[in-house]
Amino acid sequence: MNKDALLATIIGFGVGLILTGLVFLGPTFFKSFPSFSFPKITWPKFFSVTKPINPTPTPTKSNATLTIEAPLADSVETRSELLVSGKTKPHAVVVLSTLDTERVVVANDDGAFATNITLSEGKNDILVSSFADKKIQTQTVTVFYTSVAL
Repeated sequence: MNKDALLATIIGFGVGLILTGLVFLGPTFFKSFPSFSFPKITWPKFFSVTKPINPTPTPTKSNATLTIEAPLADSVETRSELLVSGKTKPHAVVVLSTLDTERVVVANDDGAFATNITLSEGKNDILVSSFADKKIQTQTVTVFYTSVAL
C-alpha cells in the first residue's frame, strides 16, 4: 500500500474519532464551562427598520351625520347643471358652495337635502356644510365638468 494512502486513512480515522467523541461526550464536557451570552447590539435610530408605525387612531364614535349621496367623488359630468343630494340632521341648514355659486337649503323631516348647482369647466370642488345643534359639519366632493360628450 502507498504511504500517502496509509497516512490519509490514519488522519481520517483520527478526525472521525474526535468528531464522534465530541458528539457523545461534548454535552457533558461543555456543561463544566461557564455560561456566557453575546452582547446585545443596538442600532442607531436612523437604522431602525422594525420600529412600528403608529397609525392615526380611528374615532370610536362617529359624529358625522352629513353624507353626500350624489354626485360620486371624482365623477365626470357632461351637463353644467348638477343635482347635489345627501343626508344630514333633520331641519339643518345646508350650504353648498363652489367657486362660482352658493346655495342654501333646509333639510326635510328625514334630513334629506337636494339642490342644483352650476358647474364651471374643469375641476369643481363642492363644499357642503351642515349647520345644526350649534355644530358645523363639512364634506367636500370633487366633480369634473366637460362640455365635450364622452
